Amino acid sequence: MLAGSHLRRVGNGEVLFHRDDPAPDFLGLVDGLLYVYADAGDEGPRLVFVAHPGWWAGSVAMVGGSERRCTVVARAPSVLLSVPRMHIEALARRDPTTWRHVAVNVAAQYDSLALLLLAQANPDPRVRLLISLKRLHRFNDGATIFPVTQSELAELSGLSRNSANRAMRQFVAEGLIETGYGWLRIVDPDTLDAALCQRNGSGECCERRAG
Repeated sequence: MLAGSHLRRVGNGEVLFHRDDPAPDFLGLVDGLLYVYADAGDEGPRLVFVAHPGWWAGSVAMVGGSERRCTVVARAPSVLLSVPRMHIEALARRDPTTWRHVAVNVAAQYDSLALLLLAQANPDPRVRLLISLKRLHRFNDGATIFPVTQSELAELSGLSRNSANRAMRQFVAEGLIETGYGWLRIVDPDTLDAALCQRNGSGECCERRAG
């Protein structure tokens, strides 16, 4: 796959692509930080994910031949691996298992979306916030430190800033997370999962692990 690829460098604040843009390539984050925005209708774009190195964009559009499904913006100087669609298609003609690797990424995208929808349907701000933290950890290859503000985490969770701040203070007091200026750390992912299961009262968010 690397033979037909190239590195793309973007600066802080640069838009990689907008929703409905053409999708000529599959993009993997090598270094940096990306914010993913979805169209929230009359409310405008809304932050739905913060991506660390190892995250890939474009798998759904790659398989379906459609346009981009979201808007992605660099929040730090970033380096991406761009794999052209035509290269993946040529590789798949020689090795059909190529699509299996793409499908794994598609499944991860839909799993992440399912958790996002589950969070929005829950009336408890604490559960919404815990699901958001779980998504950040699970779909960023097990990362535990995230350079996000409390306002951004509130937006990720569909909460007001006040509601998110109250829940965050409680989680800090319980030892689930640590916070600082513009960052947070999940102290122990298993303890976070246990807290989510206890508060959610079902196994919907509890038993599924990445992989």
